[in-house]
Amino acid sequence: MIDAYRYIRSGECDTAIVVTSNLCLNPNVNYGFYCLGVLSSDGYCKPFDEEGTGYMRSDSVAAVFLQKAKNAKRIYATFVYGKTNCDGFKEEGITFPSSKMQTLLLEEFYEECGISPTELSYLEAHATGTIAGD
Repeated sequence: MIDAYRYIRSGECDTAIVVTSNLCLNPNVNYGFYCLGVLSSDGYCKPFDEEGTGYMRSDSVAAVFLQKAKNAKRIYATFVYGKTNCDGFKEEGITFPSSKMQTLLLEEFYEECGISPTELSYLEAHATGTIAGD
């Protein structure tokens, strides 16, 4: 979605349809996540809960239509800016987040898009349903 946003913003295209899917067809993938200890032991994802033991995987398909606000008939949300990063190798393993890299991402994000965190009306949060991930 970040690339689509950048293409629209740069004028390379006027609109974009961004589609993604996740199909859990191979049981070995789920087993691998189970072995990593990131899947919920009781079948319930409890984000930001001290009793959270992991998340659940599911099939999904999502599509988003993006266009400049001046061309829109309706506006459901405004995409202000987008950014990603990777926290790289950690001794604890790939399932442990890096608070240093998450902090750096947010600091760069707010500086680059020129808004203050106090101006936000909606924020999507990453939650794994685990104490380490949340």
